[in-house]
Amino acid sequence: MLQDTRSLYDRPIDANRRIKVVCIGAGYSGILTAIRFPQHIPNLDLVIYEKNDDIGGTWYENRYPGVACDIPSHVYQFTFSGNPNWSRFYAAGGEIQEYLKDVAWKYNVEQYVRFRHYFQRAEWDEITQQWRLTLTNLATNETLADSADVLLKGTGILNTWKWPDIPGIHDFKGPYMHSAQWDPGFDWTGKRVALIGAGSSGIQILPQIQPRAGRVVHFMKGKTWISPVGYGAEEGGDANGVDISVVQRKLYSENPSLYREYRHRIEGGMNKSQLVTFRDTEIQKMFWKMSDDSMKEKLKKKPWIYESMRPDYPPGCRRLTPGPGYLEALTEDNVEFVGVGIQKVTANGLYDANGKFHEVDAIIYATGFDYSWSSASTPFIGRGGVTLDEVWTPQPEAYLSLCAPRMPNLFFYLGPNGGPGAGSFIAMLESVVDYIIQCVKKMQREYIASMEVSESAHRAFSEHVDRYFTKTIFTYKCKSWFKRNSEEGRIVGLWPGSSVHAQEALKRPRFEDFSFVPMPETRHNIMSWLGNGLTAAQENDEKTTGYLDTVDIPPVINKGPRPGKKSFTVGGANGLPTQGDSEFKVAHAHLEELSAPIATVPQ
Repeated sequence: MLQDTRSLYDRPIDANRRIKVVCIGAGYSGILTAIRFPQHIPNLDLVIYEKNDDIGGTWYENRYPGVACDIPSHVYQFTFSGNPNWSRFYAAGGEIQEYLKDVAWKYNVEQYVRFRHYFQRAEWDEITQQWRLTLTNLATNETLADSADVLLKGTGILNTWKWPDIPGIHDFKGPYMHSAQWDPGFDWTGKRVALIGAGSSGIQILPQIQPRAGRVVHFMKGKTWISPVGYGAEEGGDANGVDISVVQRKLYSENPSLYREYRHRIEGGMNKSQLVTFRDTEIQKMFWKMSDDSMKEKLKKKPWIYESMRPDYPPGCRRLTPGPGYLEALTEDNVEFVGVGIQKVTANGLYDANGKFHEVDAIIYATGFDYSWSSASTPFIGRGGVTLDEVWTPQPEAYLSLCAPRMPNLFFYLGPNGGPGAGSFIAMLESVVDYIIQCVKKMQREYIASMEVSESAHRAFSEHVDRYFTKTIFTYKCKSWFKRNSEEGRIVGLWPGSSVHAQEALKRPRFEDFSFVPMPETRHNIMSWLGNGLTAAQENDEKTTGYLDTVDIPPVINKGPRPGKKSFTVGGANGLPTQGDSEFKVAHAHLEELSAPIATVPQ
């Protein structure tokens, strides 16, 4: 959509066509979109559709007791909006949600968000070169239509929870719930509670319910490692989840440079963790032993739990969770550990896989999410009627985790291979946003209707991913959402490297990996976006010398006067003309002439 009726040849080079961007989801990705896109994209129409009635994504939705970040709080924040006042080393979900709301308020994010709008489908229109969107207004139950030049999928990786496949699951007569759909009115005090699953949710829930429950029967048919001391504990944080001291928080609040140094140390430790992911290295073997020793020591009161839990694969093959207090809770007298699966559920209890019946008053299913990457319920239909699900069959793949063939102008946040194997997820996400912005700016500046990654580049990245992971611990036989909840198969969840590696890879788009469709205005001449030879500042008689304020000054190699330099004198002292000199008068008159308004260039 053009700004006015002038042709491109009548426009300044930086007029920039108006462009409509729609983002699905208002979690970390959507919030970042609402901050960075208006900052860097002129003539922007931006809408963020969010199905919930508040921002935050997973941190708004997950409210089970103990929900918390499983990486240090001071890493799990935007690089440009540090919070020196995190109350815990692993922040609770509610505190993370409050942080996101603070950031959103600071940058007026909610002006772009349409709450309680559920995304239904998107279909590419080849004629208009736009995405046609269908949504539901959950407040009114109305079906709405919208369009987008560029569509961003910011719905996250683990977004759709599901019940486990256990016979009789809905026959139970007492309260039962999934961790992702927690009943805030549930009181477990004195009750016999079955806790099923030992992923990150189950590991966080057990220490919270154990002290007040009458009895907890904890079912865990798989095996897992619980991380030993977390990164950064040696820097003053407490990796066991105890509050960060008021003294430390005050110190960092009042000394920004000291806090920045602390962040460097914490994130530096996170970045180094990639070294333990390479097979058969000394550091990987050392970490394996450290994890083993830690679990054995903490479970020495009930050594049979250690024998049941201990995996054959190395720590990190599946997502590693620190689990403050989890192993200690397992050894308490009111916790029964059941290291097998469940045969069936009845009205008042469960039969485990060995046939033993466990009568309980309530059941908590901490059994995870839909790991299939399927978008069948909310389809994206690209060029030629091809769906994203079809592109992702037999397995999800995305070029640089960001886009896929036959899906023009569609970008993914945390697409296939979009999570860092080590380091800050947030810093990597910021690089993803910057990459997409560069693509949108090119489309806007050069009047490009659509861009689509080539099949060859898409395939080349996937081949590189698979080759990289052959040398890592992630390809051991272990059930992980990295492999879509399978023990074996392609690594889909992780980037082939660390967060800092991804940040470097995403600095500059390889536009040669894309094909482009020009807008009607440029189809007769792809260079017509060069316009009338002027910039907007020239046309509007505004400052045109901003480049002098952003000079990239190279480092000086030789300092002091150059040997053999000749001196000369013109007019006053030090060779400078004085106001009485004719040279000064001529120069001043010339300066006034240059400062006069520019005449309109004839067309």
